[in-house]
Amino acid sequence: MNIPEEYWLKDNENISPISTINKLKTLNKVEISELGKPYVVRTSLNNGIRGFINEDEQFLNDGNTISFGQDTATMFYQEQPYFTGDKIKIVKSKDKNFNKLNAQFFIATMTKSFSTFSWGSSSYNIKIIGNQPINIPTINKRPNYILMETFITAIQKLVIKDVVMYADRKIEATKSVIKN
Repeated sequence: MNIPEEYWLKDNENISPISTINKLKTLNKVEISELGKPYVVRTSLNNGIRGFINEDEQFLNDGNTISFGQDTATMFYQEQPYFTGDKIKIVKSKDKNFNKLNAQFFIATMTKSFSTFSWGSSSYNIKIIGNQPINIPTINKRPNYILMETFITAIQKLVIKDVVMYADRKIEATKSVIKN
C-alpha cells in the first residue's frame, strides 16, 4: 500500500472527467421552497443547498457525486439527485465503492490541492481542475476506499467525543452555579 499517491481527477479509470452539470436555464425564475429536490449553488453553507425546488427532472444531476462551485471551490457530497445553479461542476465516480464517507476524504484532499488558487480566478477552469493532482491512499494503484472510510469514521468519532466532553463541562458548570 502506498500512502499517499498522486491521483488525477482527469482521465482516471475510477473518476469520470469533471463535467458541466445539467443546469436550469431559468435560474432567475426559480422558486425556492421547503419541498422538492435540493437546489445546489456556490454557497459554502448548508452543503451548498440554497433550498428545494420543483423543476423539470431532465435537469436533475445524479446523486452520489461531488458538487464543485467552480469559482468558489466549494465542494460538497450530494447524496440525492439535485438541481444546480451556474458554475457548478460535477465529480462522479465510476467505482461502485464510492460513497458518502470516502467522498469526504476526496473533498478534503481536493480542498488542500486547490488551496493555492484564488477565489474567482481562472484557476478553477475545468481544464486546470481536471489536471490538478490530489493525494489519496491507494492499494495496487486503486483508491483504498476502506482506509479512507476508516479515517473519516475515526475523525467523526473524535468530533462527537469532543462535543460530548464540551456538553458535559457546560452541564457541570451550570450545576456549580446553581449550587452556589
